Amino acid sequence: MKQMTKWERVEAALRGQEVDRVPIGLWAHYHLQDRAPRRLAEATLNLHRRYDTDFIKLTPSGLYSIQDWGATIRFGLDDDTFPLTVEPVVRTPDQWEGLPRLDVHNGALARELETIAHLAEALDGSAPFLMTIFNPLTTAYKLCGDRVSGQQVVKHLREAPRKVHAGLRIIADVVREYALACLEAGASGIFFATQMANYDLLTREEYEEFGVPYDLEVLEALQGKSRITMLHICRQNLMFDLLADYPVDVLHWSDRESGPSLAEARKVTRKALAGGLSLKTLREGTAEDVMAEVRDAIAQAGRRGFLVAPACVIRAGTPATNLAAARRAVEETALG
Repeated sequence: MKQMTKWERVEAALRGQEVDRVPIGLWAHYHLQDRAPRRLAEATLNLHRRYDTDFIKLTPSGLYSIQDWGATIRFGLDDDTFPLTVEPVVRTPDQWEGLPRLDVHNGALARELETIAHLAEALDGSAPFLMTIFNPLTTAYKLCGDRVSGQQVVKHLREAPRKVHAGLRIIADVVREYALACLEAGASGIFFATQMANYDLLTREEYEEFGVPYDLEVLEALQGKSRITMLHICRQNLMFDLLADYPVDVLHWSDRESGPSLAEARKVTRKALAGGLSLKTLREGTAEDVMAEVRDAIAQAGRRGFLVAPACVIRAGTPATNLAAARRAVEETALG
């Protein structure tokens, strides 16, 4: 089979067509670089070029989306330390109704648009890259400052649903406008992430009320504008079947740690799937362990409609030999 370009390979995978080899993407956080647009773009490019990946996910600070609402953030002193919210934006239900509408071309949001522009210029169309956008309900929980638990926003939506809806209305408008601005700045597509679509935090009915309508507003606005929209469903005990029919091109989640497995997901949806690489195996396993995971993932998902990817952001300290092994493993799938 004729060798494909990165774009051809990824787009064929998204359409469920035959590929010359299974595509792969790898991404990491750069906590010491992610507030300097050019440095973040360069770090992202270095990873892409070192392992010759097929698509890129731009990974800004996990709290970038709430900075302009006034969150006080303590940033880590190394690449393995995540930022933490010291002073949240929302403490009481009444504060949801007072959220200001942000100008998406100012502040921290503008900083990330600059990163996108640098990356787009350097790539010059050679490979697709996705900008990370947190869905409205995830943005709401980040505004409460509880980066891990999510319990504060859950408490608010149960006690004062009308007020939380008022806040989500403002947040959804900003998220939608910003996602479109990212595409205008040069991003090929959007990595749309939710950390709230799980039964550990919400009931299905609660996500249907506070998550789904606002998610769909953003995703429908991307139709015809985003060349690749990847839905990332984070955490454990996922509402996978609820989100499987979202208007996106590819579904991504921690298939090994959270489930469903890739084989199980194939029974639920005909959409393209991304995943297969456990963060634990990448960081603690051997190169052969990593290659075995890639082979197993492809056996479960099939060659068509599948992109090899890490379960989430690759941790600092992950051996370069293991990342190289993941790349070698997809080369084994090449058709002559």
